[in-house]
Amino acid sequence: MSTTSPLSSEPYDAIIVGGRPAGASLALRLGRLGWRVLIIERANFPSAPPVSVPFLMNSAMSLLDELEIPESEYAHDAPRLRNFFIEYKDYFRAHCAISDVGGRDYIYTVDRERLDSSLWNHLSRYGSVTRLEGVSVLDLERDASGRVNGVKVRLEDGSEQKVNGSCVVGADGRFSLVARQAGARITEQHTDVETSLLYAYWTGHAPYEPDPVGIHVHAPGDGFSVILMPTTENRVAVVFQGRADRFQAPEDAQSYYLEGLRRYPSIWRRLANATQVSKLSGMKRVGNLYRQAGGPGWVLVGDAFHQKDSIDAQGIYDALLESKLLAAALVEWKQGTLSWEQAVERYEREAIAATRPMFQATLDRLKREIYTEMPPWAARSVLRWMMTDAEYMKRFSLLVGRRIDPAQWAPPGLLLGALARGIAGDVRRLVGRAD
Repeated sequence: MSTTSPLSSEPYDAIIVGGRPAGASLALRLGRLGWRVLIIERANFPSAPPVSVPFLMNSAMSLLDELEIPESEYAHDAPRLRNFFIEYKDYFRAHCAISDVGGRDYIYTVDRERLDSSLWNHLSRYGSVTRLEGVSVLDLERDASGRVNGVKVRLEDGSEQKVNGSCVVGADGRFSLVARQAGARITEQHTDVETSLLYAYWTGHAPYEPDPVGIHVHAPGDGFSVILMPTTENRVAVVFQGRADRFQAPEDAQSYYLEGLRRYPSIWRRLANATQVSKLSGMKRVGNLYRQAGGPGWVLVGDAFHQKDSIDAQGIYDALLESKLLAAALVEWKQGTLSWEQAVERYEREAIAATRPMFQATLDRLKREIYTEMPPWAARSVLRWMMTDAEYMKRFSLLVGRRIDPAQWAPPGLLLGALARGIAGDVRRLVGRAD
């Protein structure tokens, strides 16, 4: 157990359940305002979360800058990734350069153990923040009116203790105990485009040409995809992802994973002489949903509130952004400008406005790229014309960098222009061959 001070018998201003990016960033924002915060994490740092192969987008790094978290800490020896390449079968390859956000034209496949530990350790800046790690939250406590006013915890020595707080924040992930105990209802859910995935880390892999540290995406058009993501210690994270209704990971998930990778020659050529250096991890049926943001005395943030598929790599950014919005609403509540109900309503409204357009863009991409099997003639023509169009891919990069409105990232004029340029290019090549 790690604490900055003994547990208080007086109510904390906020009790945060979950010490990963959503919870820790919220505690940092509240701690620098002098709030008395208790943050509880069931794991012990340094440790990685159970499942995560994370792209850290440059948009998320801008939010970490606001928290004064040095890039040198969380990036360490991770290579700067400036290009990603998408192969569609053996028909064509599309290139996309990472767009500049906040002075960075690169992203990382970050080591989550290092990132999460860095956030947790920086909480020591604030004497008003008490950290508990290796501690399990057992239940929510309520007052006579039913309002949540604290938690019951089991400490590392096995003893149980009740802790009071003016509010309880659930930042405890996809399977949030706070959400379950509070009875948070799901307000929107999309199960028709769910994916499942398996991943592991490898070394000794062949470099990718033309960029040895380029992000390599293979889209075979059969409901699956494979992503190779260069990361720390000269490793590459290899993700095998597919439609949940076709993803049949048996008891021997390792064999299923390797068989999936061998299925695609351009992937296996890079891995044939490589070594898998981590255990296999994965997720079944990645959720795409929103929950009720809060209720009497409780509120949710991060994956506890809002989940989406990892295909667009927006999870860490959304967690940091939602924490920023929640902190602002909580301050208004603390100052008496807003009632608790008004603060939760404002946070929910602003968080949905900030995340839902990208949420919808992700759903559309899953439907288009994972759940739709395009006939070969269309893939070789229409799809190729769009994905090899420089303007189209530039707009896509701006989309995942959250630089443009997701609802407007691909207007009809862009699509028509890409098709026209693609047709014109094919005509020029045919004429050149004839000459």
